[in-house]
Amino acid sequence: MPADLSCPACQSDATQKLSLVFENGMSDVNTTSRSVGVGIGRGGLAVGGGKTKTQGTSQTVASQKAAPPAKKPYLKPLLYIFLAMVVAGLFLTGPVLGPVVSLVWLGASIAYIIAARKHNSEVWPQLYAQWDRSFVCNRCSHTFQA
Repeated sequence: MPADLSCPACQSDATQKLSLVFENGMSDVNTTSRSVGVGIGRGGLAVGGGKTKTQGTSQTVASQKAAPPAKKPYLKPLLYIFLAMVVAGLFLTGPVLGPVVSLVWLGASIAYIIAARKHNSEVWPQLYAQWDRSFVCNRCSHTFQA
């Protein structure tokens, strides 16, 4: 017997899996534009032209809302911790405070790495599995799990 994928809020059968909404809202952009301009100034008449190339990915708002849960990043937060300690080191110097700042930097970095790794290995897989079982109603926008 197939699973009932109708919306529990409005009983509509117009539902979609979140992963499908996410994927269908992504598109690659690859465009080239040419432009020509004419200007008049003190030096007389001038003509110029240019060519631009745009590449990237476009994403709909619905796709952004249906995005899977993100893993905790490592590099950017560690960079922020490092920069905070550099700024603290500028103000807190001396034979005692210098090593304290270094120890705080090391401790904060290790603590963040442990917390991020734990989240990415224990919490994130559960969040991703929950997302992968989720559907959205195209009628009332209610999100539910099947």
